[in-house]
Amino acid sequence: MPRAPSFPLLSAERVGTNQPARILILNPAPASFIQIPMTDVRHFVHQPPGDLRPFVREILWVRSSDPRVQTLLPETNLTIVFRQSGAASLNKEPLPNAVVSGLQQHSRTVEHGAQSSVIVVRFTEVGAPAILHDRVDLLYGKTAPLDSFISPQSIEKIQNLLADTHPIDQQVSLVERFLSDRIRPHLGVSVQLEAAAKMIRDSGGTMAIKAIARRAAMSQSALERHLRAAAGAAPKMLSRLARLQRVCRLWDSGKSLTTIAHEAGYTDQPHLVRDFQLFTGISPQQFFRSNSPRNLPTFYK
Repeated sequence: MPRAPSFPLLSAERVGTNQPARILILNPAPASFIQIPMTDVRHFVHQPPGDLRPFVREILWVRSSDPRVQTLLPETNLTIVFRQSGAASLNKEPLPNAVVSGLQQHSRTVEHGAQSSVIVVRFTEVGAPAILHDRVDLLYGKTAPLDSFISPQSIEKIQNLLADTHPIDQQVSLVERFLSDRIRPHLGVSVQLEAAAKMIRDSGGTMAIKAIARRAAMSQSALERHLRAAAGAAPKMLSRLARLQRVCRLWDSGKSLTTIAHEAGYTDQPHLVRDFQLFTGISPQQFFRSNSPRNLPTFYK
């Protein structure tokens, strides 16, 4: 019997009251909606269409009335968060209203105050540089104010527009326009790096880096250098993060740790446990059986 999913990745979902809430997943065309029981939190997930899709995986809108705590597992992509209301702290440190997070080595804890509302931009693995206009490996292991990469005036403008706009679809459109206007063609997504990132993701991090480089028609050294600059980490680390995500999906499907270790490409279950503890500080059993919510549904998983 499959376990109830506790969806994999970034911003928002919490235990509040016992009253059910819902997620609405917005597909661009044709429009469709999926409702999933939640608790005191509303989530809306939108997949950008057209020209923005090579750079942005999805845009999430999250609102909750009660305070909530969330565990963030490391992902394979960078994120931007625009906070519209409510206070927030990361590992007990207050967060500014707009932040950008690079790839992480360890899980983190985010606390959201009452009446919190955020919009989260989840980039594709190699899409962030074209919008941030910088090497994203500078953000490895960090969460920084967004104005470190984008002018405060531009951030203030989009935040004001969002504050004056209430329909969710219009807010999402504003964020899409903000991101599209920042795309620089010369910083566009490399077809070879995009293919390499897809191989890592599709294999759940089990494909050999040498084989990925060969199929992407790159030398291994060139792949490691360019993927680090575009994705924020070397291929080996990106593979470890993809494997962590695969472990989460396999657990949510109801499989045992022994089966998960085999299907995720570990030599044995102790190897899986050691690797998981490096990311979270606790064993998989402890992590998955805790009440701390994690992650959100995503289109590509």
